[in-house]
Amino acid sequence: MGLKKRNQPRNEMMPMVIKRKKETMTSKYVRDDGMVVLDALAASGLRSLRYWKEVPGVRTVVVNDLDPVAIELARENVGRNGFMDDLVEGEGTNDKRIYSSNKDKSNVNNSLRPKGIHLQVGDATHEMYLSRLPPSLYPHQCNPTQLHYQKPQYDAIDLDPYGSAAPFLDSAVQAIRNGGLLAVTCTDMAALGGSHPETCYGRYGAMPLQRSGYLQELALRILLYHLSVVAGRYGRTIRPVLSVGMAFYVRVFVEVYDDKAGVNNLSLNHGLVFQSTRCSSFHVTPMASNEFVQHHQRQQNEDVTSPNTNNKSKPRNIYKNGRGPHDLGEPSCRETGAPYKIAGPCWIGPLHDMDIVQRAITRLEAAKDN
Repeated sequence: MGLKKRNQPRNEMMPMVIKRKKETMTSKYVRDDGMVVLDALAASGLRSLRYWKEVPGVRTVVVNDLDPVAIELARENVGRNGFMDDLVEGEGTNDKRIYSSNKDKSNVNNSLRPKGIHLQVGDATHEMYLSRLPPSLYPHQCNPTQLHYQKPQYDAIDLDPYGSAAPFLDSAVQAIRNGGLLAVTCTDMAALGGSHPETCYGRYGAMPLQRSGYLQELALRILLYHLSVVAGRYGRTIRPVLSVGMAFYVRVFVEVYDDKAGVNNLSLNHGLVFQSTRCSSFHVTPMASNEFVQHHQRQQNEDVTSPNTNNKSKPRNIYKNGRGPHDLGEPSCRETGAPYKIAGPCWIGPLHDMDIVQRAITRLEAAKDN
């Protein structure tokens, strides 16, 4: 976890970078029959139309909002942008009939959602709770209730509410297919930024820090921590692809995987922040440690595996409780002697897929040159 300088200049090109990163990221989530996207809180549908127009390989976009007025406005925007021929009317998104027989051997896939733009008035959590069938599942593996009341999972889900996305995350991590992309925005920086720590703890189960030099980074890591805990309840893990904190909001793009073994290592990616009360010094300590997992990760990160010079002691696959600064020989701030205040738990794993970030930056620079 890095410490950002307070006076670090803001990158005015960031909105364009985010757009191009989205284009770069989403191509890997397109399956042979195309990508199905849910804009769960679509409002006027402008982002939905950008998915449809700008992302190659998108087959279906479901434009959902609880407000009928918003969906009517989205319909107008579809017409203004010349996509009325792509609008799917009538049966499709809300049709509960997937297959006529449990003996049907074709897999679930996305047969319920024909190609095009679907407009629907509905509760976002309800839609996602009803979309939990894995695309690879076969009808004979389902019971009648699943077949008549469940729909296939989405390839990508975009959550961009007013305020916190916390109420939508439980349904979202279940409605995304294995390896799919979940994009989450939170604008409740008063909570995540530390002005209302009691609200942050109630929503995300973590304490923020006010007026820290890494305020937005900690907000991102608290959101990722909460996301990983929610996904872990269902034997799933997250892998951050891109995490952005700017102005009054944070936004993360994460891949979601079926990975029960990875859930066991979740505590290794969670930690606490011990911040000095008088200066900018801080410590980050993991919630747990595991010699075997850490040894395996070191070997993966090294180009050539270094020989084990100590053959007598092999790393043990045992999870141990983490240690605070006091146990590590620094009970108070080394610089000022001041006590610490504690923030977290938070995500202490990677914030980005640096390969994708670098490819996006390369594309942006090439576009500027042209």
